[in-house]
Amino acid sequence: MSSAKDRRKMNQEAEQERQRRERERREFKEAQELESLRRAFKRMDKKGDGKLDVDELQEELEFLSYKVKRAEAELIIWEVDDDADGCVDWEEFRTMFYRIRDDTSGCEPRKLFNVVEFLMHDKNYNGLIDLDECVTLFHARYGREAVDEKVNELISNEDNEKNITFAKFVEVQKYAAKRQSGSGLKPGATMVPQVKGMAYVVDPTLSHLL
Repeated sequence: MSSAKDRRKMNQEAEQERQRRERERREFKEAQELESLRRAFKRMDKKGDGKLDVDELQEELEFLSYKVKRAEAELIIWEVDDDADGCVDWEEFRTMFYRIRDDTSGCEPRKLFNVVEFLMHDKNYNGLIDLDECVTLFHARYGREAVDEKVNELISNEDNEKNITFAKFVEVQKYAAKRQSGSGLKPGATMVPQVKGMAYVVDPTLSHLL
């Protein structure tokens, strides 16, 4: 019959083993995510020069059937172009992904992140991702109600769709994020009436009154 000391030792060893396995699973998941991120960067880097420019972004978005004007593509690049050279290199790309992935404020610009996250799940390189995988991803981030509501609106049971396009991916993300924030206001913003009976505006600085 084991003593109390032996049982404590066994419990400690069991806990250490549990922590070790948990750490290994976490490290394996992080390594997989980083590899997927590298693949997405390489896929977008059409010229192979280690940088993403406006033309390359537009080309990828056109492949995803999500065309944007050049001015919008320039804005997407500018939002994460820390050294202002007109391109996004690997370090900026990687920093952007982890910063926005871990963002809880909702204030970080997500346009490039949305493209990258979609490409990381587009394992067949066909511009589509698995619908169940998409729903699971958004459930973890936004909860079930808002996600399921928008998915059911976009995709009926009769469609029997197994995949989702980038356009619908973005729609679900925007809708769920807005529902999660309640009023749809960004953190720190307040809703105030404009002067002279004009419509309500979202303006935390009251600049429209200055």
